[in-house]
Amino acid sequence: MNHTIIYIGLDVDDIQYHGSAFNKQTGEVIDIKCRPTLKGLLVQLNKIARHFSECSLRLCNAASCIGYCLQRDLVEKGFHCDVVAPTSTPTPRGRAIKTEIGKPT
Repeated sequence: MNHTIIYIGLDVDDIQYHGSAFNKQTGEVIDIKCRPTLKGLLVQLNKIARHFSECSLRLCNAASCIGYCLQRDLVEKGFHCDVVAPTSTPTPRGRAIKTEIGKPT
């Protein structure tokens, strides 16, 4: 039996949670965003779970104080979630563009 795994990468911050679900077999991508609460994230993840009802979800997010707390909460709610080092996440090559709002450096 060929079981499909849907990979979901999460990006968490104080303003909003962002995520992208990726089906490697079909190339389908679903982007999510929600308020930075566990409840808001669970609503979005349950929508993805219903959309991909025959698939397993595998989440990952970057290691941070929020990342570890969120990982524990998601595992408690029945989701598989890995924490990865921020330095091991792929980044595009080329010129970096500052996206944070703040004072110029």
